[in-house]
Amino acid sequence: MTVNNSIFQKIDNIGLAKACLIIVIMAMIVRFSYIFFFIQEEYLLLEDQKVYINLALEYSKTGFLGMTPERAPGYPLFLSSLYSIFSENQLYIITVQAVIDSISCILIGLLAQAVFSRSLLIAGIMSALNMNMIILSATILTDTLFLFIFLIFLLLLVKYLQRETWLWLFLSVLFLSVATLVRPVAYYLLPILLIGLVIWRIWQKDGIMRIITMVALYIFFVALVLGGIHHRNYTKYNSTAFASDTGKHLLGWVVPATYQYSGKGTYQDGQLLAYKKLNLAQKRDNLPSLPSNEFDASAYQIRVGKDILSELGFVSIIKAWSTGFALNLLAPSVAYAPIVRAMEHPSFYATRGNNGADKLYNYISSSGFFYLLILTIGTSISALFFFAAIYAVVKVVLSILRKEDSVISPRIIITLSLFVGYFLAITGPIIGVKYRLPIEPILTIFILSSKWFNSDSNS
Repeated sequence: MTVNNSIFQKIDNIGLAKACLIIVIMAMIVRFSYIFFFIQEEYLLLEDQKVYINLALEYSKTGFLGMTPERAPGYPLFLSSLYSIFSENQLYIITVQAVIDSISCILIGLLAQAVFSRSLLIAGIMSALNMNMIILSATILTDTLFLFIFLIFLLLLVKYLQRETWLWLFLSVLFLSVATLVRPVAYYLLPILLIGLVIWRIWQKDGIMRIITMVALYIFFVALVLGGIHHRNYTKYNSTAFASDTGKHLLGWVVPATYQYSGKGTYQDGQLLAYKKLNLAQKRDNLPSLPSNEFDASAYQIRVGKDILSELGFVSIIKAWSTGFALNLLAPSVAYAPIVRAMEHPSFYATRGNNGADKLYNYISSSGFFYLLILTIGTSISALFFFAAIYAVVKVVLSILRKEDSVISPRIIITLSLFVGYFLAITGPIIGVKYRLPIEPILTIFILSSKWFNSDSNS
């Protein structure tokens, strides 16, 4: 029996301008409604949100050189610029972010259009209704701005992979560098991408001078954006590192999470272990306190953290990272909404458990009924989204291996898959739905690669 997917044909033929207008209107209605009905100003002054607000105020007084090197300057600069226009009104900030996030929905649609030559409106609508995007756009955190810039990078990179024009390549590198200014999570993606490009150009049998020129220009555009930070950090702190929070993050978050999810004990036990090992190391090295230089302190914490991870062993690290992958992919986005977080439930990190499953069981059993209900619905949606993406990717890969026609080129699906792996690996055992945000547009693209969305498919 032949099924004509005429509805998808009509959607794909709606026209670029009309599709973009529909997407942005829908996205803004949903986001403004969420802000109006569910967000109160006190919700915008919690945890890291307050940190970024203070950094923005610090930036406006001291400038870039006086700002703490613990965080990247991109987002504080963004906030500071908005404060100069709207004063210190946090609701204006998330209103601007709602607009930016709505434009991101269009970018995801354009990414789908670039990959498939269709599905712009479908991808845009899926993004407009993406709960993670909606909730995070109403928080004073780096995620929404980072996603917007990262999507521009992805779109430009896909253009390069399709046409191999250097303009697209170096524009994409420029935007990836700017994205790194907002969230350093993309920092290691820059050298990884360069290595991948060199390998690919060698595979394409490019001449050595052409490859050297590409590498030189790549480094130039990265340095153009990030060189100022490295110069500041080297001259002021005698460090070539990008930010000074790496050691604190490794010792304070990664080590305890790895200790727990590997089955060694509770998260709290892991924190005590990290604190104990740090104290022992300081006594051994005759250090009454950590170095006053923030980068030296970070480097010292990194050494201690690496020693602990080495003692835990490779198997423990794999267990912890695998648990982190699963929880971050399946965690319900709605759990991050302030109105849901206010419901009866314990802190996930404060919940005891000797491994991921034990911790999750204790967390669930200590939560209220309505919170659990929302958690169950949200987790089901996340699981459906993820497994649909995996299913679609497997089908595409199999069609490529069988040398059948595929709706997505091998080089694009490999590149996008590597980005998914990168963000999951860099996040590791640290749990939070916000860490999934950069890969959700890619998962949307994967889902749309399914033949169900292909107007030429039969069933």
